[in-house]
Amino acid sequence: MYRHFLFAGILGAVTLVLSVTPLGFVPVPNLSTYATTMHIPAIIGGIIGGPLVGCILAFFTMHLFLGNIVACFVPRLLIGAVAFYTWRALGRGNLGVVVGSLAGTATNTIGVLGLMVLMGYFRFEQVIPVFLLNGTLELALSALVVLPIVRILKKVVKSDLNSRC
Repeated sequence: MYRHFLFAGILGAVTLVLSVTPLGFVPVPNLSTYATTMHIPAIIGGIIGGPLVGCILAFFTMHLFLGNIVACFVPRLLIGAVAFYTWRALGRGNLGVVVGSLAGTATNTIGVLGLMVLMGYFRFEQVIPVFLLNGTLELALSALVVLPIVRILKKVVKSDLNSRC
């Protein structure tokens, strides 16, 4: 079990680097001003380490969006778990990794923006451009980045996570 926490810690450090450097923020011309890549380590952790690792990594992706802790916390807790269960449901192959990364990203984007609309921070019309531009960019980045990283890490980490401590 400690190996899962170690793996989560390593990916958490990657997330922290993404959160304090321009690598984690892709500029976009809309209300949000940027799309994020900070959810990608949570997806990778969820697929390789399981839903617990994915949930632990969610704590590293937290940054309060307009001070709303519910909208920023709940969807991000689900990123890795959704990615893991989607990957597992699709047979744990490359297609499952890509669809799992898309599902994890969609969980983040739809969850955060949807809760912000439901809680009255934004009107639905305001988040449509954010969803279309940021969501599309984040989905594309996730699909392109997660599969090669997971393929490499599965060769190195998976057998280590499954071995006895």
